[in-house]
Amino acid sequence: MESEQKKSAESSLGPEDDYLVEFDFDSGWLPLTLHEGTRAEAAQMAADLAAQFNPLSLGVSKASLQQELEKHALTAFESGPLLTTVAYTEGGIFLADLSVLAYGEDGVPRPSPEEYREMLLKWSYAEVRGEPQIHDVELPIGPAVRVQAVLMEKRRFGWGKKLSECLRYWVWPTGHEEILLIEARWLNFERTDELTDLVDRLVPSLRLVPVPVPGSCDEE
Repeated sequence: MESEQKKSAESSLGPEDDYLVEFDFDSGWLPLTLHEGTRAEAAQMAADLAAQFNPLSLGVSKASLQQELEKHALTAFESGPLLTTVAYTEGGIFLADLSVLAYGEDGVPRPSPEEYREMLLKWSYAEVRGEPQIHDVELPIGPAVRVQAVLMEKRRFGWGKKLSECLRYWVWPTGHEEILLIEARWLNFERTDELTDLVDRLVPSLRLVPVPVPGSCDEE
């Protein structure tokens, strides 16, 4: 998953400095957040996750599943996410990926949802096709804008294009300076209703958890 504001994400003072991003994940979501971004780290994480699948249920080889998970992890790391996860079936079929990114600068007031409206439909790697759905929502963590759209994505190195669907939540966490972007994407349009419901049920559980201070009681 790429970010149209990668530079801002890399320089932002987001919750990664003092907070961890957490959700109440249902079964089927696999954590793919890399810390170093090395191929070795991605390969180890992919191997650990692939080992959790029941071989009797897999419809693909464990080697190809592991390779796919490694690729997802490395690709997601490029955009500097706070959190990355993917959803798979028990048979090892990819359903969707989801990442959380932070935008903002230290000492610079964040724009309001109304002021940020023109940015909501901008993707650096894709063009919006058709009429997107845009709704203001109130999450437990703060106000948000929900955007769902069909995209025509540019393939890497300019080799053709592909259609995908994207569901975004731009979130203004109460008491924080940054804007969070939750972005989920999938290619299987036949499962759009199922995947939309999966993401919509997950997002309200978003929370920012303070990182324990070394030596504090929380670490005991």
